[in-house]
This record gives sequence, C-alpha cells and structure tokens, in this order.
Amino acid sequence: MTSRLVFAPNWIGDAVMSLPVLRALRRSHPGDRLAVLARPGPGAVYRAEGSADEVLGRGRFLADARAARAGAFDEVWLLPNSFRAALLALLSGAPRRLGYATDRRGPLLTDALPPPPQTAHQLRDYDALLRHGGVPPDLDPPALPIPPAASERARAALAAASVPESFVALCPGSATAPEKRWPAARYAELAGVLATRGVPCVVAVGPSERELARTVSAASPVPLPAIGADLDPIELAAVLARARAVVSNDSGPAHLAAAVGTPTVVFFGPTNPGRTAPVPSKEPVRVVERMREVTADEAAEAVMDLIGGSEL
Repeated sequence: MTSRLVFAPNWIGDAVMSLPVLRALRRSHPGDRLAVLARPGPGAVYRAEGSADEVLGRGRFLADARAARAGAFDEVWLLPNSFRAALLALLSGAPRRLGYATDRRGPLLTDALPPPPQTAHQLRDYDALLRHGGVPPDLDPPALPIPPAASERARAALAAASVPESFVALCPGSATAPEKRWPAARYAELAGVLATRGVPCVVAVGPSERELARTVSAASPVPLPAIGADLDPIELAAVLARARAVVSNDSGPAHLAAAVGTPTVVFFGPTNPGRTAPVPSKEPVRVVERMREVTADEAAEAVMDLIGGSEL
C-alpha cells in the first residue's frame, strides 16, 4: 500500500477546484492511504467531500513539517506552486515529491514538471501532474456533499435569523482581494429590487466580514438579515444549498454554491472567468463581467432568469 499526502491550496475556492484531483487519486488507488495537508477552511471542504482518509491541519511551518514527517508518506503531491510547499515536502522525508517546477523549487522535487500554460480553466492545471503520476484525470466538475450536521446547523441559523424558506443568498465578500467585490451599496440595492419581485434575500458572509454584512444590511431599503459569520465553510455551503440562487463575487462562496448545485450569479472584474469561473455541478452558473458597470437591475434580471422569473 502506498501512502500519499496532497498539499492543498490556500483558499476555499481553489480547494473546491482541486476536488477532482482527490477523486482521481482515490479512484486510481482505492486501497491506498490518502491524506491532505490543509488550512482550516480548505480542510473543512476536503473532510466533507470524503475522498481523503484524513485531513492534517496546516499551521506554522515547523509544525507542518513535523506532521508531514510523522505521517511517513511515500509520496507528496504539491498543488500549491510555492517554494514553501516544496521545502515542506522535502522535510517530510517522502521519497517521491511531485509538483510543478515553479518558484525555483525544481531541485527540491523528485518529479518536477514544467508548469501548465494557464490557458485553460484552472481545473485542468493538475491534469499533467496526475498523468505523470499514472493517474487518469477526473473530468467531472467539483461536487460537495453536505453532511447532515452541517445541514441542521444551516437550518437552525436561517431560522434564528428569520430568513424565509425561499430566499436568494447575497455574498458580498472576497477574502483575497477587495477589488474583486461588486460594491456593497449595489448588493443592498439588489436586495430591494428582488424584494419587489417577491424574492427575499439574506447576506451570507465569512467570519472576517461582519462589518461588511452590517454595511450591506444598513444600506438595504428592505430588511436584510445577515448570516454566516459564525459558520464554518461547510455550514455556509449548507446555507447556500438551501437558497433559490446565490449572487457572489469571484470568491470562495461562488465555488461552494456551484459545487452544492445552487444556481449562481458571479461577478468578475479584474480576473479572467475563463480561468477561475465556478464550474456548475448541477444548476447553471451565470458569469457577469465588467463588474463595476453592472447595475442592481441588471443583476436582478440575471437572478430572475436563473430561478425562472419573468423579465424585469
């Protein structure tokens, strides 16, 4: 039996896009040990998806090195392209270390591949790495099951916030780049426009976005409850799974929504949707470009189109 450790990406959206890698490794080696080293947010995604046998928490460098070495892994697969990840792989003592030769880290790897051209979707970035390791890529979109405990936590949180059963979730945050945010005032205006169509909304945010949620709710012309700041990523995904649709920036919640099968409108501005747009697992994803130019009425039209409403 071969023991494999996958070094996970840093961000939730990237973790969602890497789920086919874990599925591919599990499918090709069903009896082998498969572990993931991940930060808490991505770690929750991998635990819920279930392909990995174990998820090791990632923190400080030396602690990560000790955890990787204690696992006595035969192979380390590097999804991040950083020098730090390759140095950790070397310190793990794994005899085989597979990754792309980026950031001058090629000498630290036993299997250093030329980086992919980045002309296709990010989902395909790992295909060459998998094929090099003798693993056929998984071409299906990311999909994220919701554990019963997370579903119940989401139900209770929605009930506590008095959110109606049929709602649209507005996700105005972006953990990695504020410039990727559609303006908070337009999210508030969108809540008002959708309310005139009989569609209530809720603001869904992460733990560091409480103030953003207050800003959007305060600017809304209609009552707009906020939820999510005390939920983990899978509990937030469970909230999004209960929504009629999700409106999000190019961020982790957009990928969570697509992976749980909720119709999603996602705003793109400085980044390329051809590279990082969420890939739908079931229901459609509507990409809206030129983010700063999009009005609340135009966003509402995209939402109503997804949920089967009439034209505005």
